[in-house]
Amino acid sequence: MEEESEPKADKSGARTDALSLTLFPTRLSIGPTRVLLNWRLELSNNAQDHIVSLRIWSDMVSAHGSIPTEEQLGGPNLDEARLHRIAMLAPFATESIAGEWQMPRDAVRPVDNAPESLILPLARFRLIGAGIAPLRRAFVIGNPPAPGEEKLRPLHLDGSLQVHIRLAARAVT
Repeated sequence: MEEESEPKADKSGARTDALSLTLFPTRLSIGPTRVLLNWRLELSNNAQDHIVSLRIWSDMVSAHGSIPTEEQLGGPNLDEARLHRIAMLAPFATESIAGEWQMPRDAVRPVDNAPESLILPLARFRLIGAGIAPLRRAFVIGNPPAPGEEKLRPLHLDGSLQVHIRLAARAVT
């Protein structure tokens, strides 16, 4: 018989594992002037308490090794982030939100040490609501892993118009 672990809590006593997030990137277009990503985020309340007045800020940046990890994962930039609201998320309920992010093509940075131009968009979320500790989550977005591998494959960045509909997202820990 498995033993249940104690829920994690922050200093105020709010549970930190009450809310789980799953990102579904649905379409990524790379054009001559911008990168556009359509997405859906599934939020699940894993607790016995309601989550009230949930606010979700989000943005997209280009993951890159020359930028400190804390800076990349510390977002989103609240001045430019999209805001979504969920009035109440009942215990053990799931809600979805959807959106679109745009990034200027000149803000895209190729992945380090790649012989060709490869990119990995990084989706960043900040969540605040009554009943949970504030959360920050980041997801790297790319092509699904090759058979037998776990890592996402970067997207090619060349001069042509590209539309990707078979995408995957992995949470960055």
